[in-house]
Amino acid sequence: MEMIFMADPLKFYLITDLHHYAPSLGTSGKAYEKWNNKEQKCLAETGAIIDAAFSKLIADKDIDIVLIAGDLTSTGAMESHLDLLPKLQRLRDAGKQVYLITATHDFISSEMEPLRCEGDELLPATPTPRPKLRELYADFGWDRAVSEHKESFSYCVKLKKGFRLLCMNDDGTPERHGYTESQIEWMFSQIEEAKKNGDYIFVMNHHPCLPPNPIYPLFSKKDMLADYDEITTRLADSGVNLVFTGHTHMQNIAVKRTEKGNVFYDVNTSSLVGYPTAIRKVTIDDEKIDVRTEQIDDFDFDRNGLSVNDYLKNHFTFFLNDIISSMAYDIDHLADLAPSFSMTAETVYKLKVPLKIIGTLLNNRTVGAAAKYLGVSGKIDDRARGIVLKDLVLQIMINLYHGDEPFYPGTPEYGAMDAFMGRIKKLVRPFDKDGKIKGILDAVLSSMYDAPPEDWNAVLPQK
Repeated sequence: MEMIFMADPLKFYLITDLHHYAPSLGTSGKAYEKWNNKEQKCLAETGAIIDAAFSKLIADKDIDIVLIAGDLTSTGAMESHLDLLPKLQRLRDAGKQVYLITATHDFISSEMEPLRCEGDELLPATPTPRPKLRELYADFGWDRAVSEHKESFSYCVKLKKGFRLLCMNDDGTPERHGYTESQIEWMFSQIEEAKKNGDYIFVMNHHPCLPPNPIYPLFSKKDMLADYDEITTRLADSGVNLVFTGHTHMQNIAVKRTEKGNVFYDVNTSSLVGYPTAIRKVTIDDEKIDVRTEQIDDFDFDRNGLSVNDYLKNHFTFFLNDIISSMAYDIDHLADLAPSFSMTAETVYKLKVPLKIIGTLLNNRTVGAAAKYLGVSGKIDDRARGIVLKDLVLQIMINLYHGDEPFYPGTPEYGAMDAFMGRIKKLVRPFDKDGKIKGILDAVLSSMYDAPPEDWNAVLPQK
């Protein structure tokens, strides 16, 4: 679809998933340590990371627009909201226009219970009712709305001449994150209004609208925008080609082309307070969408002499290693960790036998030993034989969150996984009548490398 707008380029920063945890909720003791060890992202460090990121944004005098794509707090405790608000006000006082949406971590629900740590106990914190969010954050977007869908807390703003933004709230329910029919009707009415005025319009939404990798919708479909394929097709064919999303804590840029030949981009951004702590710097004009990724290089917290990247990566690696180790050696601990990787304790216990078998292999076998066991030794590159399976899986997971996954066909790591998956597919073929297992294995393999465009820095054509 032809894009028609001749305004000066739009420049802005985008961050997401601040997951702020107020220090008053407790940052020491057994309860805190247990909670902290279950998290991919940080807890006690969030305030310092946010302050450092905001200082970076304030220092850039060329850009005065900041977008925040939801999950402002860790568990929706009022204490965290009240601690975050002065930080946001600091951005406004520095002349920045802040436009944000809230998400499921920002209010009390059946999915999220606000918590605080006191010694050995996790105790309730002050809950935040969902209707209160509109009041708390009225100065950060809603106050400049040209239109609002009051039921969903969605709104539309005119960022500058020629550019509009749809801030779409997809809180939904724990089982379905998406838009209501009236919300969809309102959204497309705003799109028509933008087209009538010759404005370019794009979307900010919390949950991903395109899969960040092939494996994600197989295990986390409920964490996608509901009806995402239909919605993104309708958006693309109506002239909307861009959405910014969060939630996954992954760095990814996904693209789809509709049957009518229209392109749609989903720029998914990692959590600000977890590895790899990304900040998007975006420029949009009538020819391209230029997406750059920046990071903070310091924040005011004792990191034991580590760089920001290494400190956050170590935290994430501990979390992943704990999961893989528990598969083999402590199924009860794995069940306790289950909500952290979108599984229930009941499912863990149901699958405890295969999980233990897989966990034992991962923790105790090298690639070479596993290849011999599976009868595919001849297909393994010598450079991969000594790699412990657990370390390979850990690196694949870290790569998925970091983006620009490097294990392309031709690398030793890809070759080893390709041989393993091929062998496993043959072994399970008699039992895989519907091809579901094959589909999962193929998805895992294709998730090892990045499909274009690049996830960190990309120039996305408008036409």
